[in-house]
Amino acid sequence: MAEDTSQSKPASLTQADQLYRGFPDFSEWGKLSPSDADLWSRFAASLEERRREASPDALKAAVEVAVRAAALDTGAIEGLYHVDRGFTMTVAMQSLAWEQAIEERGANVRELFEAQLAAYEIVLDAATQARPITEAWIRTLHEVLCAPQKTFRVLTDMGWQEQELPKGQYKSRPNHVRLTDGTLHAYAPVDQVSTEMHRLLEQIRTPEFEAAHPVLQASYCHYAFVVIHPFADGNGRVARALASAFFYRAQSIPLVIFENQRPAYLDSLRAADLGDFRPFISFFLDRGIDTMQLVSESLITVGVTKPEELAKRIADSVLQKWNGLSESELRAISRRILERISHDFKKKAELLEHGPVVASTKQYRTAENPRVQRTFGEGIKLILDSTTQLLNSPEPNIVIVAHSSSPGPFPIIIQADRNRDKLDVRLEDVYPELTSHFLVRLDQWVQRQLGFMLSEVERDGNRS
Repeated sequence: MAEDTSQSKPASLTQADQLYRGFPDFSEWGKLSPSDADLWSRFAASLEERRREASPDALKAAVEVAVRAAALDTGAIEGLYHVDRGFTMTVAMQSLAWEQAIEERGANVRELFEAQLAAYEIVLDAATQARPITEAWIRTLHEVLCAPQKTFRVLTDMGWQEQELPKGQYKSRPNHVRLTDGTLHAYAPVDQVSTEMHRLLEQIRTPEFEAAHPVLQASYCHYAFVVIHPFADGNGRVARALASAFFYRAQSIPLVIFENQRPAYLDSLRAADLGDFRPFISFFLDRGIDTMQLVSESLITVGVTKPEELAKRIADSVLQKWNGLSESELRAISRRILERISHDFKKKAELLEHGPVVASTKQYRTAENPRVQRTFGEGIKLILDSTTQLLNSPEPNIVIVAHSSSPGPFPIIIQADRNRDKLDVRLEDVYPELTSHFLVRLDQWVQRQLGFMLSEVERDGNRS
């Protein structure tokens, strides 16, 4: 099965319509062997045991990992973007820098993922609320899932063209696929789509279907929907979301098919097209068990504190050891020092006899790297300007940092990023107040920064 990215030539459309044979009734669908049913039950019981031991928040978080994995890879299966297992799990687990990782995959990947995620949330809501599957609901699912997709590729007499994708509407022209060997794979003709969709919904409402195993329900509904291919594009994504409804109802899990499982997925669909449904049913059995394992393991993982949180807590703990000071008190010390630097810098510039030079400062947020050192979250930028000439002046960033290993006798450092001149500071020199000894040292340090800046201005002037 592939997303509808090609169409047969118009001369072949009538022939292709005649090739359509429709999907089987559910009574013709295969069965699960007793051993397969027992295998499913074993993993379902294990997952249920883990659920009983987990908190509601942990359970919700574990299921969301599977949902995000399903939502991300469903688009990759259709070639909308590329993923690998590491990237998928980074996004699914919302690991460190996952948002940056998804942005780096290219334009629209984030939009497509969020739309697909919203579609799976619709399926989850319908399953938990026991709402019936209707044609209107399926059209809404398509509309939400394909919301960011503006166009789709169509093969016409003029060659390949991009056409606007109608969302939430059944196809208005054939979407039969020409295979690599030149033969046609026929989907439901346009004038039969409504009839076939109605027949599918009748099948999934029969007592036999409603009493069937979730693997049989999900695999049958998915296959029948793909055979019809009711939309111009997006049918594969809708089919996988639709199949998830039956896994949700039975085990509160989605259908997760990873992009690297696509070859086996397509092979099992081809076998079903030839009348052998067993490979497709087995594929769904395996994916359901895989997803139960994923959720079970996620329940363990969500109970363990994330490494980045542990690193931050360790750094915080080190900071809080300093004479029992809280982090808020340490931040207050940092602000007091920065205010004094700003004051001294402006004052020294005002006292310059030759100029006039105007000094100012600008506050900014700082990045934190607890593995090496810890900033207090803010710094200042030193700025020089002139009212009489254009100054090409450097603008050093000044930050207050703290050692995150051992505080030692000088736990605080004042440093500028434009030079290696740093000021090591004892805690008692700045707490509970800035001492005279410290202010003398700071005054000289600020004077050096001003000197560095003016030297750069002079050097730049000589070069020009």
